Amino acid sequence: MLTKDQVTSPAVMEGWLRDLSLPPVLRQDGMNNWNLEFTVTGSNTLVMNLVNPKSIPRAVMLVCGMSPVAAHVTAFQALSAADRGEFWRDLRTLLSREFVEFQLEGTPGVECPKVLRISAVRFDDGLTLDSFSSTLSSVCKACGDAIVLFTERLGDPNAPAGGEFAFRKSATQ
Repeated sequence: MLTKDQVTSPAVMEGWLRDLSLPPVLRQDGMNNWNLEFTVTGSNTLVMNLVNPKSIPRAVMLVCGMSPVAAHVTAFQALSAADRGEFWRDLRTLLSREFVEFQLEGTPGVECPKVLRISAVRFDDGLTLDSFSSTLSSVCKACGDAIVLFTERLGDPNAPAGGEFAFRKSATQ
């Protein structure tokens, strides 16, 4: 387990990401003591950030932010009012799970969610490589499930021949 002093620097977490074959890039921002951006490749590539928030310095937070593409917004607007409401309910139900938090921007049932942020917070007193890897897995699974919901309900008309999901990936947004 880490100590609170080890969380104040990105060194240990950067090493863990490299151990998991996820080479990070150090980014600067005003809300965090440090910010490591990395990419999780797979059937749906995810750009993620691992940060040490200034507001909770004994914690690290994994964050993945996504925004729907224009085709999703158009498809969402074509849904009936009842189906738009059901989409939002299903998205919230899907993302309501242990170990992850989520934020959705937009007017529920009226507009397509503008931004989805899926995150998880871990504190230094329970943080090991194993627990970190498990938390990363939980965030990735929640992101993947959200992508599947958008694809199933709103289609993926802009998917290239290679099959990459047409979703803008933009880390913390």
